[in-house]
Amino acid sequence: MLVSEDYPWSKLIGEYLYYCAVGCINVAIFFAMYWVLYEVNLHTTYRAGSAWALAYLISTIQSHFLHRWLTFESASDYKRSLMIMVLIYSVFLAISTFSQAYFADTLRYNHWFVWAANTTAFGFLSFLGLRIYAFPLSDGRVSRAERLETFRESRRA
Repeated sequence: MLVSEDYPWSKLIGEYLYYCAVGCINVAIFFAMYWVLYEVNLHTTYRAGSAWALAYLISTIQSHFLHRWLTFESASDYKRSLMIMVLIYSVFLAISTFSQAYFADTLRYNHWFVWAANTTAFGFLSFLGLRIYAFPLSDGRVSRAERLETFRESRRA
């Protein structure tokens, strides 16, 4: 269950706002990659779609790292959460790439508006997927301070 006595709506909304703040970093990097790849023109017919797909794919790993460390206070196993996140993002990659290509390349809507709409819609869906499947509450919680201390101890050893 997503909301409970131990994890009320206020905590979920706060975590979503934190996800959005961290997401701004991810989106800025994703945007820069998309811009460069769009200018490179990877595919003449599906220029926006191909730029979207490659930028999305590259930014997935960076996104997992930042959300694991900064957004979700989850004790989930790193490899397991990464694999689930890759699965979630792969599904959204396929759907959002089709959306980007269809609306920007086929229907000729402004590719920046389509990019923004896709980023907003799939960002929210990604939050839900990550909270429920990649970083479930049932795995326990680790505060950012505890995670940082564990990291520091592992560097000393």
